[in-house]
Amino acid sequence: MSEKKIEKIYTPLVAKPNHNVSQAVRYGDLLFVAGQVGETADEKLVEGGMEAQVEQAILNLKSVLEAAGSSLDKVLACQCFIANMEDIKVMNKVYDKYFSDMPVGPARYSLVASPVAKGYLFEISAFAAV
Repeated sequence: MSEKKIEKIYTPLVAKPNHNVSQAVRYGDLLFVAGQVGETADEKLVEGGMEAQVEQAILNLKSVLEAAGSSLDKVLACQCFIANMEDIKVMNKVYDKYFSDMPVGPARYSLVASPVAKGYLFEISAFAAV
């Protein structure tokens, strides 16, 4: 039996983590993607409020997944953090655009959390198959 190794995943298509954090970690056929927010690769928060931030965060998630050899249709579970529960309908509208056509949608939980910094309204992390 071969030993599985832990592999750090990085893509320049999303913002570089500020601390000792990986954009994602692959272990065998599993991928653990760190939280993605609504900022561009040059660390600028997108304009347009909640809808624009959710869109950018999911596009960032997609970029990290693809850098690891995975894709949105292989996402097993998502964790969504929103700054205001009143924005859940906006979040769902954009989220459904990317996940509603899947034969089996990922498991998901959503939490209300205050914005960490820079005016973030949304963050998404995921577990996926590779």
